[in-house]
Amino acid sequence: MSRFAQPRPAKSRRSLAVIALVLAGGLVAACAGSNASSEENSSSFGTASADTPTLTFGVQTADYPALFEKSGLFEDLPYKLDVPVISGPAAQISALHSKAIDVGLTGAGTAAVEAANQKDDPNVTGQAAIEAIAIYNQIDSPYPSPSLFVQKSAGIDTLADLRGKKIAYNVGGNIYAAYVIALFQAGLTPADVQPVALADNQAAAAAFVAGEVDAVLTTYGSVQRLLSTGDAVALPTNPELYTIVGGGSHITRPDVLDDPAKVDALRDFFGRYDTFWTEWYPAHKDEVIEVYRNELKQTEEIANINFDASATTRLLKLGDPELIAKQQLTVDQAFKAGGVKNQRDIAIAYNPIFDPQFTQ
Repeated sequence: MSRFAQPRPAKSRRSLAVIALVLAGGLVAACAGSNASSEENSSSFGTASADTPTLTFGVQTADYPALFEKSGLFEDLPYKLDVPVISGPAAQISALHSKAIDVGLTGAGTAAVEAANQKDDPNVTGQAAIEAIAIYNQIDSPYPSPSLFVQKSAGIDTLADLRGKKIAYNVGGNIYAAYVIALFQAGLTPADVQPVALADNQAAAAAFVAGEVDAVLTTYGSVQRLLSTGDAVALPTNPELYTIVGGGSHITRPDVLDDPAKVDALRDFFGRYDTFWTEWYPAHKDEVIEVYRNELKQTEEIANINFDASATTRLLKLGDPELIAKQQLTVDQAFKAGGVKNQRDIAIAYNPIFDPQFTQ
């Protein structure tokens, strides 16, 4: 899950076969190896010692470590924090499984989808292979995310008009969840459309901007250029598309939570991370815009859109029954649309261990 992205320049009519996996349905396997968190794409904070652990926190875009540094909130860590940039939720999941990272950044519904696709029912084994330990959402954002955008030329006026159309999305995160929920709302399955699954949000948005697909699940800033010219529009959907799957989650493995030193480090980290979102970020717009322009090469307009979209970001408490119910509804609708393998109780995949660190 990426909070936002500015589309990459697309080569003229490039073949989607180079960057896409065209699905008949279901979630594609993660494709990145354990080398995704390479040294050259990683930033570090704090200092490791014989008495303190190293915590590896994967992020999807280079603005995170730059903003962490500017905030000054992560300077005096009593442990070492490595922040590798690993693009795309599928690659985050792969890096987590390979133990290249301790925590990955994906979509809010990722843990639910993983639990539904897990070979053995975690409610029987007593353990989910992937657990969400924090979810953030943009409360009252002027740009609900993810949204469904369509080409004006594609003749898509209602959700039912998606039948037979090429729909781009990225796998492994909240955008995938939005894709299968949109199909459910339309009364369709993956077999009724032409799914185009890509590695990350940037690639999906680029395919849409290049005119290679009819529709895309993405963020407003990613396709703003087409929206401003009137060549694309947001297609109205049921509110569940936003209330269920909006936002991102931080996922980990059970063995990380079995390590007391890493749990202590995570508890300290999430306290600082909560302060970062609730206090520092909304009060430092100029510095945030500078990072977006320098690290993500965004225009002033897109940088401002993305700041406004994220300025109300808050970490939510996973012990909230309503939040879990929304994730359950994600899986229920995804199962009916043929987007996950099993219909299961997914509460076990959402661990409220760090809820006391969150103000929301």
